[in-house]
Amino acid sequence: MRDELHASRNHLPRRFWLVAVVLAFLASGFFIVPANEKVLIRRFGRAVLPLRSSGLNYDLPWPFSRVDRVNFNEVRTLSLGDIEADPNFLKSTSMARPNAYLTGDKNLLLLRLTVQYRVSEEHVTDWFYRSRSPIERLQLLVETTVADLVSRSGVDFVHAQGLAELNNRLLHEIRLQATALQLGCEVEQATVDRADPPARVKAEFINVSNARADMARSVHEARSYAEQSLAESQADARRITDLAERERHASASAAKGSADRFEKLVSQIQSDAVQSGRAYAKSRQLVMNRLMLETFREVLEKSKLKIVLDGERPFDLTFPK
Repeated sequence: MRDELHASRNHLPRRFWLVAVVLAFLASGFFIVPANEKVLIRRFGRAVLPLRSSGLNYDLPWPFSRVDRVNFNEVRTLSLGDIEADPNFLKSTSMARPNAYLTGDKNLLLLRLTVQYRVSEEHVTDWFYRSRSPIERLQLLVETTVADLVSRSGVDFVHAQGLAELNNRLLHEIRLQATALQLGCEVEQATVDRADPPARVKAEFINVSNARADMARSVHEARSYAEQSLAESQADARRITDLAERERHASASAAKGSADRFEKLVSQIQSDAVQSGRAYAKSRQLVMNRLMLETFREVLEKSKLKIVLDGERPFDLTFPK
C-alpha cells in the first residue's frame, strides 16, 4: 500500500508537466498582426481565406498551420547585376559580375537592373503557391525579357540613345508576362540603371561617346549660329520695312499736303476772280507774282549778303524784315 501511494505521487508531477506542455503548445497558436500587415494562414498546406487583419488572432500552432505575414504596401526591390561587397575579402568576387547581354549587332553590354514590385493582395495565393521561390521566378522573367529586348536592339540604342525607351518597353513586357505567369505580384518599376561595355573595349566606347558629344556640340553650335543669324536678318528686315513705311507715310503726307495747298490756292484764285470781277487769268497772274515775291523774300531772308544789280544806279534787293 505504501509503494502504491509513493508511485501515485511520482506520476502526479509527470501529468502536470504533460498538461503544461500541451497548454503551452496550444497557446503558441496566438499571434499578433501589426496594423501595416496582413496574414495568410496555411492550415495543413491549404490557404485559409480571407486574410487575417491587424490585432490578436489564433489558429492551430505549428506544424499544423503556418503564418505568413505580408505588407502589401511595401515596395520591394530586386537588383540584378550589382556587385556586392563580400565579407570574406579573400574570396573571389568573379561570380558577382554584372549580367552580360548580347545586342542585336553582336556586341556585349554589362547591364545593371532594378525592379520594384509589391505582393498583390488579390493574387496572394499565387505568390505563395505557384512556385517554391517566387522571387527567383521574377528574376528569371526579368532576365529573359531583358535578353529578348537587347537582342533586338543595337548597341547604340541600349548604351546611350534609347535607354529611356528601352526602360518603357521593359516595364510593359514584364507586367504582361507577370500577369500571364500568375506570379502574384505587381511590378511598379523596371529600369536599366547602367549599361557599361566590357573592360577590354571600354576605351573604344569612351572614344565613341566623346565623338558623339563633339558632334552634338557642333550641331548645337551650328543651330545656335543659324538661329542668331536668322534673328538678326529678321530684325534688319523689320527695321528696313519700318523705315520704308515711315518714308512712304511721310511722302504721302507731304504729297497730300501739297495737293491740298494747291486746291486751296485754286479755290482762292477763283474766289478772288469772282469778287474782284477780274478775269481768272489776271487773278492767277497776280497770285503767281505774289507767290514769287514771297519765295524771293524767304530765300533772301536766309541770305546774309546783299544782292546789288549793276546799272545806271545801284538797286538794293534786300527786303525789310
